[in-house]
Amino acid sequence: MQREEKIEYDAIVVGSGASGGWACKRLAEAGLKVALLEAGKPQSDRNFSEHKPSFELKYRNRAAEMIRKTRPVQSVFEVCNEYTSDWFVNDLEEPYTTPQDQPFLWMGRLRVTGGRTNVWGRVSLRFSDWDLQAASHDGFGEDWPLSYKDLEPYYDLVEKYVGVTGMAEGLEHLPDGQFQSAMPLTCQETLVRNRVKEKLGRTVTLARSANLTRLQNGRGPCHYCGPCERGCVTHSYFNSAFTTVADAVRTGNCTLISNAMAHKVLLNEKTNRARGVLYVDRNTKETREILARVVILCAQTQESTRILLNSATREYPNGLANSSGVLGHYLTAHVRSGGGNGELPALGEKASLGGPIKPVGIYVARFRNLKGQAPAKKFLRGFGYEGESNIDFNWCAPGFGEAYKKALREPRARFGITGFGEVLSRWENRVEIDPDVKDIYGIPVLKIYMKDSDNERAMIKDMGDSAGEMLEAAGAKNIRTYAHPSAPRWALHEAGTARMGSDPKKSVLSQFQQTHDVKNLFVMDASGFTSNPCQNPTLTIMTLCVRSCDYLMGAMKRGEI
Repeated sequence: MQREEKIEYDAIVVGSGASGGWACKRLAEAGLKVALLEAGKPQSDRNFSEHKPSFELKYRNRAAEMIRKTRPVQSVFEVCNEYTSDWFVNDLEEPYTTPQDQPFLWMGRLRVTGGRTNVWGRVSLRFSDWDLQAASHDGFGEDWPLSYKDLEPYYDLVEKYVGVTGMAEGLEHLPDGQFQSAMPLTCQETLVRNRVKEKLGRTVTLARSANLTRLQNGRGPCHYCGPCERGCVTHSYFNSAFTTVADAVRTGNCTLISNAMAHKVLLNEKTNRARGVLYVDRNTKETREILARVVILCAQTQESTRILLNSATREYPNGLANSSGVLGHYLTAHVRSGGGNGELPALGEKASLGGPIKPVGIYVARFRNLKGQAPAKKFLRGFGYEGESNIDFNWCAPGFGEAYKKALREPRARFGITGFGEVLSRWENRVEIDPDVKDIYGIPVLKIYMKDSDNERAMIKDMGDSAGEMLEAAGAKNIRTYAHPSAPRWALHEAGTARMGSDPKKSVLSQFQQTHDVKNLFVMDASGFTSNPCQNPTLTIMTLCVRSCDYLMGAMKRGEI
């Protein structure tokens, strides 16, 4: 049975994560009537458990096999556990497929208001023209249809609202931002920063992170309790559920419709305009239509493209707004399977089971294939590192009795870094609809094709080798490095599949994330990335969204939409 919603909105936004929250906030605060379709349940502070000890849980967070029964893919992502598993998609109810020889772990699929911003790592880095115009530097792929100057004022706006702790470094390829005061580096991180700069000329800085260090808009500063992925009752980290979405709803102009599984965008074939969205109520399995003047997809890279592919019509048989044939292609992620770790001096620090836990570590800025450097011989583009240090007890201490107790208390200072590298945008890495498989709502699922190329394999090897160089330069002992194939586990930083560009024959979206073919249809998540630089994408996702919303509102005022 299908029931048509009679209310017409100015805009429908699908997805309430990093971009969806911003789209709703920007449009609702400007007076537009917005319907927010969220596939998951509502989120509230009552669901946050960052202060809850594991002994209060039914299985003490020790029965991973219980989570794997319904979430065999999601549970590979460490933050999907007994505390948070009900936020994640049930993999059995909402599957996807892959070729047998190309496994891909599509992790981080959330079904709760705020989406991935509930559990993200919060690293917030700007792109530069080295990223946006990379094709002009090395000849591979396409340049983005915009420059850093186009994004800079919107980066400023987003960072001031989100709240990012960071240190200014003056790097052209990693632009500084509107930072709150920096969380202090540990003694070991400071040692690594100084020695790596002195001996190798590389920049080790505080990981620029969406964690507050001062009171802002009713949100308290971080109090170092540790497990951010389980929520934050003081709202010290950025989660769209209690920031942008909450702001939008407070205006009275935004209606949050939870448990609404978007199936397809509805097209008025006479006008070639989107007229609304068909969705399934997750609780009742009832199919509904909701109508609006504009449709904005912010469901996450694969999810938004799935909706467009499932929205095929007679005019667009290969997916809505896909006259170029590009939709679904150029899927990218980040490789994160090279790095290393070692032991550093404790420098007078003592281990503790109850001490404060700093939510951010360090970031090593990209140092390959930049201006003034000889290009890497075996790969294009570059990578950065995320890392952290910790002081722990010597759990492997030898001996018995008093000698054992003394040895156990001898602190062990460990330091580790993991590389995050750019995956080149290649046609063959793609998603398509699997005609033989549907989810429990009757919606055809995706088949995902994704594998490493020689470029990624060479980059991963250099990640491991370079990690060893830096650890050795820092004076670490017992150094161990690794360089493994990325597949099937990538970094959850998927992008592409509806790339933007100046040429409608080679792209799906314009620089304002407007589909070339259907003028009132926008895709404002990472689907539109022309390439996927090594920096974490979320800050740029939000920045592009705000810029595109401003363009959209201008076009509506001019009567172009």
